[in-house]
Amino acid sequence: MVNVKKRQFILLVVDFLLMYGALALTLLVRYKSAGFKAMFALHVAPMSLVFAIWLVLLYANGMYDLSLQKPSLPLYRRLFETVIICLVIAAPLFYIFPFFGIAPKTNLMICLGFFSALLVLWRLGISSVSAARIRTLIVHPSAELLEVVTDLVNHPQFGYEIVGIVSEAPHPIAGIPHFPESTPLRAIASEHSINLMVVGQTHIALRVQQELYELLFWHMNVLPADEFISTFTGRIPLEALNEEWFFHHIKTERIGYDLLHRVFDFVTATVGFLMLCLLTPIVAIGIKMGSPGPLFYLQERVGKNGKHFKVIKFRTMQALSADGGAELAGAQMADRNDPRVLPFGKWLRRMRIDELPQVINIFNGDMSFIGPRPERPQFVYEFERQMPYYQIRHLVKPGITGWAQAVYPYAANTEQQIRKFQYDLYYIKNRSLVIDLAIILKTIHVVFYQKGQ
Repeated sequence: MVNVKKRQFILLVVDFLLMYGALALTLLVRYKSAGFKAMFALHVAPMSLVFAIWLVLLYANGMYDLSLQKPSLPLYRRLFETVIICLVIAAPLFYIFPFFGIAPKTNLMICLGFFSALLVLWRLGISSVSAARIRTLIVHPSAELLEVVTDLVNHPQFGYEIVGIVSEAPHPIAGIPHFPESTPLRAIASEHSINLMVVGQTHIALRVQQELYELLFWHMNVLPADEFISTFTGRIPLEALNEEWFFHHIKTERIGYDLLHRVFDFVTATVGFLMLCLLTPIVAIGIKMGSPGPLFYLQERVGKNGKHFKVIKFRTMQALSADGGAELAGAQMADRNDPRVLPFGKWLRRMRIDELPQVINIFNGDMSFIGPRPERPQFVYEFERQMPYYQIRHLVKPGITGWAQAVYPYAANTEQQIRKFQYDLYYIKNRSLVIDLAIILKTIHVVFYQKGQ
C-alpha cells in the first residue's frame, strides 16, 4: 500500500517542480537569458507562496486522486477547472495585497499557461509511470476485498497488478487467474514473480499459515486484508472488527493532538461565528420567503460518551410541526430528493451553509469542527442493534464535517450508514493533524462543487 502513497507523493513533487519550470520558462521568454537571473530572484519568493496555494487547490480539487489519473473527459474537465481556480485565487495576492513588490499581470498569465501545458503533458504521461506495478496475489478474499481488487483491475494507475486469486471457489472477476486452495503459495510466488500477498481470511488452514511464515524468508511482503482495504479505501472493513482489534488500534486520548484540536476548534468556531453573523440576514430572507416557520431548527443528537444535546441548524425543510420540524410521524431519514426540503434549503445543504450555526455547539463544547456526524437518538439505537461496536463513534466529539462526510455521499438508509460507519472508524483510528487537513481540503471541494446533502 506504500505504492499508492508513493505515487501520490510523486505526483505532488513533480507538480511543484513543474510550477518552477513554468516560472523559469516565463522569465526566459520575457527577459531572455541576460535578465533571467535578476528577475528569477525577484519572483521566486512571492511565486513560491502562490505555488504552495496552487498545490493546496490541486489537492482540494482531487488532482491527487489516483482514480482520475488516466486520460478521460473527467480528468480534462478537472484540469481545466483547477487552472481557472488557480488564476482566480492567485491574482488578488498581487493586485489587492501589494506587499510583494511586484504585480506580474502578464508574467502570472504566461506562467499559468506554461504550467497548464506541462501539467496536461505530465498527467497524460502518468500511464507510463504506472507501468512498473506491484505483482499481487490475493489469498482467500472476502466479498469486500474482491470489491477492492475489482477497483485495482479497473484502475492500473494505482500501481497493482493482480496476478491471481487463491480461493475455494472460482471468483467473479474476469481476466484474473484462479488458483485452487491446494496450490502451494510458494509455487505461485516463484512462477509468477509475486511481490505482495494479501491474505483475506483471519482463520486459514495451518498449512497456509506455515507457508506464509516461510515466505517471510523469501522477503515476501504479506498484508492482512483489513490493512490493505483500509489504506486503499479509507475505511475499516467490518470483518476485521472484534474486541481485540479495538484494543490494539483505538486510543481514547492523544494528549498533544487533542490540545491542538481544541485550539483549532476555537479558531474555526470564531471565524465561523463571524460568517454566521454576516450570512444570517440573507439566509433568513431566503427561508422566510420559502416557507413560514422558525429560522433555526434545534434537534436532539448523540455526542461524545453518549451525551444528548441540541444541534442548531438553519431550517431547510417545511415546518410541519409546532417546533418547526418536518416530521409528523416520528423520526425519519431524509432522502436525497426529499420533497420536504425547500428550494432555498437545497442550496443551503449543497453549500453546507445549513450547518454553520453549529459553531455555537462548538463553543458549548458539544461538538468539534471535525468528527463523526452526530446522529439522532432514535437512529443510534437502531444502528447499535444492527452494527456491532457502533457506540465506538461516541469516543470522540461529533463534528460539523468529518472523514465520512467528506469522502462518502449522504447516507439515506441503513446499508449506507454501515458503509459510513466504516469511514468513521478509520478516522477514529487514524485521527491526526494530517488527516484533519485532508478533511478540510476535501470539504472545500464538496462546498465548491455543491455536493452537500
